[in-house]
Amino acid sequence: LPYETIFGGVCGLTEKQFREANGYSNTYLGWGGEDDDFYERVKFSKMKIFRKTLKIARYASLKHVKNTKQRNHAK
Repeated sequence: LPYETIFGGVCGLTEKQFREANGYSNTYLGWGGEDDDFYERVKFSKMKIFRKTLKIARYASLKHVKNTKQRNHAK
């Protein structure tokens, strides 16, 4: 993982858990930041995040080119 608190791409929550975390924020524009914000929402809701071992679950992350014109993705 690029960093320990990365949380996005592939995750599973029940509808109840999603609501308890207050879902995704709609204050982000473009790419970036929304998954870190959702991680904080899940942790604040006292939910436990667990990850399967690489033998069971393995994903590759696509390279993201930063858009220098739009630095702040929050509205």
